[in-house]
Amino acid sequence: MAKLAAVLGALCFFGLGFAAEPKPRVGEALKNIRVLLVPQSGRDVDRTVAEALRRDLGVQVVIKTTASGGASEKGVFRIGVFDEKIAAGPSLDALRAAGGKSWMFLKLAPDGSGELTTSAPHLLYALYSLLNEDWLGLDAAGFENGKVVVPRFSRLEGGDNYLANPKRVAAGYDAERSVQELARLGFSHVPVNALAKDMPAEQGPPGEIYYRFYYFSPDLDQFVETPLNAGAYSPEYLEANLTLLKENARLAVKYGLTPGLNISSPRSVPDAVLEKHPYLRGARVDHPFRSYRPRFTLTLSHPAVRWHYAELMRRLMREVPELGYIYLWTNDSGSGFEYTASLYAGRNGGAYLVREWKSHEAIAKAAADNVLRYFRTLRDAAAETRPDFRLLFNLFSFSNEEEFILDGLTEGLDLWVAPKELDDSPRGRRLKSLPVKGSEIFTTTRLQNNYLLGIPSPWLAAEEVRGLAAAGFDKAQVTVDPAPLAPYDVNRDVLRALNFDPAADIDAVVSAAAARLVGKSGAPVLVKAWRLCDTAVRGFPSIGLYGDNNWGFPWYRLLVRPFAPDIERIPEAERAYYEKYMTVTFNNPNLVDLGTDILWTLMTRGQADAVVAQADQQTWKLLDEAIGLLKDAVQSAKGDARLVFVDQFDRLRALRCYFRTLRNTAAWVAGVHGTIEAKDPAERERRRTMVRAMVDDEVGNARALAALFESSKTRFMPVDPTGETFNMYGTNLPELIRRKVALMEKHRNDEPRIDPDFIWRLPPDSGLDPKTYIKR
Repeated sequence: MAKLAAVLGALCFFGLGFAAEPKPRVGEALKNIRVLLVPQSGRDVDRTVAEALRRDLGVQVVIKTTASGGASEKGVFRIGVFDEKIAAGPSLDALRAAGGKSWMFLKLAPDGSGELTTSAPHLLYALYSLLNEDWLGLDAAGFENGKVVVPRFSRLEGGDNYLANPKRVAAGYDAERSVQELARLGFSHVPVNALAKDMPAEQGPPGEIYYRFYYFSPDLDQFVETPLNAGAYSPEYLEANLTLLKENARLAVKYGLTPGLNISSPRSVPDAVLEKHPYLRGARVDHPFRSYRPRFTLTLSHPAVRWHYAELMRRLMREVPELGYIYLWTNDSGSGFEYTASLYAGRNGGAYLVREWKSHEAIAKAAADNVLRYFRTLRDAAAETRPDFRLLFNLFSFSNEEEFILDGLTEGLDLWVAPKELDDSPRGRRLKSLPVKGSEIFTTTRLQNNYLLGIPSPWLAAEEVRGLAAAGFDKAQVTVDPAPLAPYDVNRDVLRALNFDPAADIDAVVSAAAARLVGKSGAPVLVKAWRLCDTAVRGFPSIGLYGDNNWGFPWYRLLVRPFAPDIERIPEAERAYYEKYMTVTFNNPNLVDLGTDILWTLMTRGQADAVVAQADQQTWKLLDEAIGLLKDAVQSAKGDARLVFVDQFDRLRALRCYFRTLRNTAAWVAGVHGTIEAKDPAERERRRTMVRAMVDDEVGNARALAALFESSKTRFMPVDPTGETFNMYGTNLPELIRRKVALMEKHRNDEPRIDPDFIWRLPPDSGLDPKTYIKR
């Protein structure tokens, strides 16, 4: 907005200094607007855009409403969505020439008359941003007959991974600024459901950590209730969650986005509900290793339960009618469908779906029919309020039931798939044919680091976006970093450019972003640093559970736990500071072995060797060169440019620390497992040396991170200002890192060891010594 005001002032100033009449620019034509006209019964985003434009243009402009469109009038500029009939919009010939399902249209005459119109509400703020940021200096003549822009994506759903997430409380996060940025980029849908309280209502026996899996993707019953489950949750709890949901939904609508729900469903219900209705018990859905007591859903095969969920959906829609979709994740985190094969406890469920001794195929078909009936139940109940409501899911949890589910998909039941699944195999062709039945196809990508904020990899981001289009997707879930925490994120610039101009030259986009941030003189250095970082990000290896998602890294406390050769040799009391926030049970081998998690092998010794070698060959030289460039730029730059260089300098130093910790996690596995597995004394000694080198490297790396955290004002990672949780570190991170360092130095020379029987232990207060029942 400030840019528009500055350009208008500059145009006025320069117009006084030349005798020759310059070609009028868009910014100059805008000065002739006197009235911004919006629909009388329009959408919130109409007013949002009109008010933003009025602030840009000055107090002489007024906002008025009208009940209908009309002829062009001098100084009158119309703002609205095409179906509101406030403006004529582009001609059919122009739309045919542009192609695409969605469009944006700007028409501007020299006298200030014109229109800013879009095919859908989510594009209105995006079009305003194009006008404000990209078009002010262009020749106004190019807009007299109107300019049409067709976005690459007809639906762009996703968000920032903070708004509908526990990380919404992170220091510096601002929900409105983030949603405003999503609108600027052309996003259409955003999830808005999160828990208002610090922790979920779900609890368990002492020492159990399973309640933490209920912190994400809250189901419908966390917001409203029906007579069937009345009193299961306190009214204060439900009201707080519902209030936050309404606030987030209205914020999305303010900027033209469609709010939706990201739920794990059907989720287990409190024991009190099943004590009252034991005959409605459904599937056991908890993870037997991570939970200490069983959790059950209600049985969806009973009509009373289906009524219950339909009524939950109706009541929620009455409270928040703006909701437009559900993304449903299941068979995980305390949720699941009866008799589906991927339930942690195996196929199981209530009394009404299948009888004993049915065949595998018959059970799979019955389970699939039950799944589809639930999907239709939610969709149809929501459609009573919003007829275009849609439900999106994926087949990950239904591999054994997939054939039957695909057969039963209908209008409004949409499917998420990976791009590689749309191949020319019979299955791929079948998936590609689903839109004929009314089931749309979506995919997903992330244009961000899995843990840190604002890591620049613009060319990689461009490949991700173009890859979606090449695979035939015009609907996608895309996650970007929130603007309040990553204000100079070039990856978002790339998404915006390719969304509104699929033929955009990425090198030009990146160079323009750099010039805007640090000026033309500083741009080459910033672009080079970005290129080096982009290459380093590509070259860094996959670290599976720890590095390939946005939750594993904090859950296993890698920044603060000591990478000691024999972790168990550290007294339990000295490990408690980090173990209490790890998402593990007392007998999870991960407590003493970074290469395992419950029954999973996270990395073999051979895989860990490969990770270490790849990281050392393809990462550090590039990152160090980029960091060196930015360090020099910080010393020479001034003003706003210096702020940007400092920001990028800090983020790349944080990235080096993060990558180094992941590399050293693999080095621990390679060294410790290698020592234990070695048969040759020379190999064993080589592996011991590797372990000690890893300890020394991680000690230095940890100290560097602590120093960066304490000295930097850049928000390069999510931090909970109220205190540490399993999901985020707190402001005490440097203190915890120093404890890690002290323990690693103290135990540097311990003999590498892992107890192979750790999983069979009982809690310390069980009264039974493992030596009694474990014989070797």
